[in-house]
Amino acid sequence: PHIFAIADNAYYFMRRDKRDQAVIISGESGAGKTESTKLILQFLAAVSGQHSWIEQQILEANPILEAFGNAKTIRNDNSSR
Repeated sequence: PHIFAIADNAYYFMRRDKRDQAVIISGESGAGKTESTKLILQFLAAVSGQHSWIEQQILEANPILEAFGNAKTIRNDNSSR
């Protein structure tokens, strides 16, 4: 599935059902998880229709999310994040 289709689905169901949504991005080292996260955050900021406070809050969440990438993995003993 395309990353924007996934983000659009999550946003649609959040608005329709008025419930929180989660998108799990997983993959091996170098698979593009960080870039996918950035694209989803940018998409959500754009479709929110509120290009001020909400957009800023969404885009500022990325460094916090990247902090969770500090885990040791089978293939990567010292993650760069």
